[in-house]
Amino acid sequence: MIINQLLQHKIVACFLLALTAGLHGQASIQEVDPFAEQEVLSKQIRVQVEYIDMSQEQMIDLLFGAKPAANDVELRKQVGQLVKDGKATVMETMLCIARSGHRARAESIEEVTYPTEYEAAQLPHKTASDAKEEAGKTPPIPKDSAIGPTPTAFETRNVGTTIEIEAVLSHDHKHIDLILAPEIVYHVGNQVWAEWKSEHGNVPIQMPIFYVVRINTSVVLADGEPMFLSAISPKSKDGKVDFNRKLMVFIRADVINPAK
Repeated sequence: MIINQLLQHKIVACFLLALTAGLHGQASIQEVDPFAEQEVLSKQIRVQVEYIDMSQEQMIDLLFGAKPAANDVELRKQVGQLVKDGKATVMETMLCIARSGHRARAESIEEVTYPTEYEAAQLPHKTASDAKEEAGKTPPIPKDSAIGPTPTAFETRNVGTTIEIEAVLSHDHKHIDLILAPEIVYHVGNQVWAEWKSEHGNVPIQMPIFYVVRINTSVVLADGEPMFLSAISPKSKDGKVDFNRKLMVFIRADVINPAK
């Protein structure tokens, strides 16, 4: 009798646990709003990247001076004032728009194609002067018949500005999870590895020299608020690294409602 009562109590307890779990499961299902998810994905996000050129001393004063900025919003205002005063320069601005959860890319480039592999210079196996031999001697091959180094493989490099982004908007529409890779590429010159001179002209074997300013990172931004992303050394006039100046890179993301 006692065993039967215990079994009955266990059966009732199991039924109540199953019922409670079912209610919790139903409540959790109701919390998921597919329309809210669709609204987030329909939003568009505009990403702006700024490169501001200034001396290294000015950047140090802004970041570690007597009155450093309390946040990046205030810091961007101070940098903007330096631009107005002529103490800093906006070197480049990139802008790209993408839907939440999608990837986008914008380019302002020149495609530079250059040879990467050469076939060595050589002399031809036969020439017109080889038709006859005098006194059992082969006449010398004319100098202008030699074949110079011949390019056999090429590559293409984009020179200019490129920005690639992937932005995801939070459910409260206040924050943006952003993956970005802005890049600036300069063609600053060519490096000569060998020279080929003939009666027809000079054909140097050379390779291009590129100067690259690149950032590849992921950040979380507040909607409409700028963030100080990085500090990079720009190139000098001769295409080398200029350690006396800095590019302060700021990024901002804004949520844009699609037109109705």
